Parts: sequence; C-alpha cells; structure tokens
Amino acid sequence: MCILFAINAICQINPSQNKISVDVSTNPQNASFDYDSCFTIGKQLGMTQTGIFQTWQSIETSPMYYNFTVLNIANLYYPAYGMAIDLTIAPIATNVLEVPTDLATTSFSSTIMINRFKKLLDSVKVHIPSVTLSSLIIGSESDVYFGTNTSKWADFTIFYNATSAYAKILWPGLKVSTELTFDGLINQNSAAQTLNTNSDYIGVSYYPLNIDFTMKPVTAIPTDFAALVALYPVKQLCFYQYGYASSTLCNSSLLQQKQFISQSFTSWDMYATHIKMIDFTWLHDLSPSQVSYYSAYYGISNPIFLEYLRTIGMRDWANRGTDKPALQELRCQAKVRGYNSLTITCSTTEVEKHSTVKNTFFIYPNPANETLSFKINFKKDAPIKLTLYNVFGELVKEILVSNESKISISDLQKGVYFIVDESNSYSNLKFIKE
Repeated sequence: MCILFAINAICQINPSQNKISVDVSTNPQNASFDYDSCFTIGKQLGMTQTGIFQTWQSIETSPMYYNFTVLNIANLYYPAYGMAIDLTIAPIATNVLEVPTDLATTSFSSTIMINRFKKLLDSVKVHIPSVTLSSLIIGSESDVYFGTNTSKWADFTIFYNATSAYAKILWPGLKVSTELTFDGLINQNSAAQTLNTNSDYIGVSYYPLNIDFTMKPVTAIPTDFAALVALYPVKQLCFYQYGYASSTLCNSSLLQQKQFISQSFTSWDMYATHIKMIDFTWLHDLSPSQVSYYSAYYGISNPIFLEYLRTIGMRDWANRGTDKPALQELRCQAKVRGYNSLTITCSTTEVEKHSTVKNTFFIYPNPANETLSFKINFKKDAPIKLTLYNVFGELVKEILVSNESKISISDLQKGVYFIVDESNSYSNLKFIKE
C-alpha cells in the first residue's frame, strides 16, 4: 500500500516485497522452552525467513574435517515450514578471524584461501539440498576486523568476489551479500563500496550505539536509513542484525526499546523499496554464562558493552522468558501491515496516528539531485523559520515559511537533506494521508 502525498509517495512495507525476520535465539534457563517454541513466536508474528549463522571454523573444525550437524538439521527442519534461510558463513566474525587453523596466516587473496572456501561451499550445498536460500552472506561485521587497513579490505574483496561468483554457480539465481556494520558502511565508504560492487544485497548490522556502547536516541533511525539509501540508492538493503538494548546502564529502557521498534517501522515505510528485510535481533536476552562467553570471545570486558549484549533481546531470559514491550510492538506493527492476523490488543500505532496528524512536512526527492522541493502545512499565524541540513549535519540554507507554503531549492549537491523547525513548534516530522 502506498500513502500518496501532494508531491511525494511513501509506500508502506508489505509481505510480498519486504521480509520480517527474527533471530530465533532460545531460552537457555528452561530447556522445555525449546527451539520449536521460539520459532513459533517468530512464525506467528509474520516471519517468512530466518537466519543461520555459522563461522567457517564451526563447520571446518580442523583442516579438511567438517561438522555439518547444524546444516543437516536445517535441511530437514525449515523446508517442512516453508521457511527460507539467510545463511551466514563467516570467515570473519566482527573482530575475530574464523578461518581454519592452518590458514590463520594466509592472505584472503591467496588462491589457497579462496579454493578452500570453494571446497567448503561444495560440501555445504550437498548437505542442504532441500533448503531455500533467500541469501548467502559471506562474512559478518568484517569491517571491525579490517579497521582502516586498506590491504585487509583489498584482500578480502578479492576473496569475496571469487567465492560469491562461485556460490552463484552452485546455486543459480542465488542472492549473495556480505555484512558490514552501519559505521563501517558510512565511515569506510570507499572500501565498502568497492567490496559491495558485486553484492546483490547490501548487508547491514545495525545497533545504534554511541562510542561508549550506550544507545543513541531512536530519532537516529530515519537519519541513518536515509544515509544508507543515499550511499546505495539502487541496491536493496538487508539488515541481517538489527537490535536495541533495553538496559538503563545503556541509557535505555523497556519503553525506549519499544519505541525503537515503532520508529523502525515508520522509517521502513519511508524506504519500502530500498529496504528488503530486517532481522530483529534477538528473541531472548542472554544468560550470565552467554555474556561471559561473548566477553571472552570479543575480548571486551566493558560493563556497558556486556549489558548492551545482555539486554538486546525482546524477551527476558529468566525461566521461560517474558515478552518485553518491544516484542508486542513488533507483533502490532507487523499486524497493521498485513504480516499476521493475531488476535492481540495493540495500542494506537504510528500508522494509525498518521491519519489524524495535521502538522506535516513533505520533502521530495530525498535523496535529492540538484533540486529539492517541499510543502509545509501548519496552523500558525506567524511565519516560522526552517533550516535545511545535509546528512553530515551541516547547515545548507535557512528558509522562512508561512502557512501552506511550497518551496523549491535548486543548485544542491546530490545527497540526503533534512528540514528542521528551529522554532521548535513540532517535536518531529509527521507523514499523513492527504
């Protein structure tokens, strides 16, 4: 469904074109609440594809010896439910090199490294003949490992181009991606663009974090979405990791985590054609033992980071787990967009609010290409001052507008722009039906 404005159209996401996924993490405290129970939660709210994460080392446990237990189970389990799979095989997982031990000092651009991964893919294909792959992701948050090292980026790009092309031979029509963090895509744009030259989807890991691991306000989401779309206006985005901690230690709360879900869907509607899928990460909070494991794995003991990891879930960890408000909001936001028909009580959603809001800004096109137009309609006797900013937060222009003004600004550089009401008349921008 599209919401049509006077000079712009925003299409609401829909199940045929946009996919809701859930990272189906299990609850470790109560074994009776098993994977089937958790999987059902995701399926009932509208999940039609989900992820499987395997490091290279978790499959090739020692040189040329393989463990296909997870994939063998997947081959039986997911086809029975008609569930497609986003399969991640990670030679790099965030800041950890996950190649077989004999390849630990081998360059990614080496034919030895490339051919070994191709051999791995050969075996993977044999073990999941019945699985429908919605995408194959090679590497997870690899930019954290690369940092600003241009040689590492270049070597992995050679590896990725060779192995992704080979994967498409094995699975004709396969969509291939590599997952980078939001910060990596933005801050290492040139290297990331080169790496993603042959990607079918732009894989994103998105947790809106400050440098001290506290959470950014949910108002960062529309800005961040716009920045990604500006960088990749043609290729669709897939958020293979997407979450928000609820701990007060992270400057968050249960309410703020719920608002994160609400704002995510509002912003997703604005970029329905650009964002293919969001995998909401993850279903359950972590147990103390899991937090300890990841602290050792990443080599990070910062208590705020550990609390961020612990509280990303949309259900508590204790006993069988209790739904947080964020999970109910996810169900409701999915329901109003046709992803489920659950009999649930939902508070007034953002979609419903839009039908009554009268203070409205329309911006078109965004990203802009030389010319930007917008219409403002508000109930105020005196004119108000608006300011135009680019995606980097730089002031571009100040504009004085009156009731029901139509403005056109030319001679702009190509990019994403934002209108700010400097008089603070309205707390945020609202999009409604005309």
